[in-house]
Amino acid sequence: MLKFLMMILIFAVIFAWEIPQLVRKGEMKELVVFSFLALIGLALSILMVVRSFI
Repeated sequence: MLKFLMMILIFAVIFAWEIPQLVRKGEMKELVVFSFLALIGLALSILMVVRSFI
């Protein structure tokens, strides 16, 4: 459970750092791509942690 919390916290910090900068610069295409890739990364990280328990 702690691994899930740490991963979500790390991804939340990355989102909190990058998204305001992209919105401020008006880079909406980059924001969409960044969000999509970050969500894929989060999903893959969670799957790897789940796989390590099995």
